[in-house]
Amino acid sequence: MTDTKGYTYFAIKTENENFGLSDFDSYLTIKPTDFKQKFENGKTPVCTIWEYSSGKLTNPYYFEEIEKLIDQLEKHKNELIGLKNRNPEFEYVLEVVIFLGDESPGLHFSQRTIKFINDIGGTIDCDIYSEK
Repeated sequence: MTDTKGYTYFAIKTENENFGLSDFDSYLTIKPTDFKQKFENGKTPVCTIWEYSSGKLTNPYYFEEIEKLIDQLEKHKNELIGLKNRNPEFEYVLEVVIFLGDESPGLHFSQRTIKFINDIGGTIDCDIYSEK
């Protein structure tokens, strides 16, 4: 049996290679689970990425994982809106990554999640891969 695996995360992306972690910290009290500066490894990453992740998941119920992520992010909604207002070129994305195994998970977004993403000017992206 092959497990279905994946993760969910919220990312802030910018082409501004001079916007560092301390700059994000000056706007946000939530700390990222991962941060990569544009071109820190030579030609990659191609943008600066601030991420807040659920961590790796095995056979998850994605709806619940997304709701848990939104629970954490909602506490910082005004900070995220403020950051976006000062940096309108920043991209906000709620990402769901699924590596399909034998279990076929459902993918559902609550009205609360959609409203939150809309309120902060973000998008939702889902990447689904076959592990078979």
